[in-house]
Amino acid sequence: MSNYPQYNFDEKPASSSKIPLITLGARVVTLATLLVSWGVLQTSEVTFDDGARLTYDYYRSYSYTLFAVIAGAVYNLLHIPFAIYFLIRKKRLINHKVFRQIELYGDKIIFGIVATGAGTALGATMDLQKIVYNDDNSKYHDFLNLMYIPSAFVWAGFATSGISSILSSLSFHKE
Repeated sequence: MSNYPQYNFDEKPASSSKIPLITLGARVVTLATLLVSWGVLQTSEVTFDDGARLTYDYYRSYSYTLFAVIAGAVYNLLHIPFAIYFLIRKKRLINHKVFRQIELYGDKIIFGIVATGAGTALGATMDLQKIVYNDDNSKYHDFLNLMYIPSAFVWAGFATSGISSILSSLSFHKE
């Protein structure tokens, strides 16, 4: 009978939860998409025949989108080390209720900010495409066609930010 393997009933099985990996993945993808959007917004520019330049800051909606992108990127950059620790150790670095509440409400606020930034950029681009411009019509449309790129990346960041928001809700209510 001693040849049979003994099972220790007090030992807990290893956790196979994918939550830490999904949390880190969502934060990293959110950060990456928002950084790409930030770069494209900052570098999108057309120069007209008279030397005038058109950039994102000419329109307030694109400036707001840039604010939303920066806020989302900074927030996720600050939370990535916590997600890495959670993935490696399978426990939270700061496992206090107040910190989890801050994370929960912070994720909800950033989710809303990124969502409005995505909607603002896409809506402005679609509305401005409908205008018939008198001078340098193709230059305006070149700029506006370029503005679909950051809009798409902000929408991707919005989706992955939503995943982070849901996961922070789960971790708050789990314990």
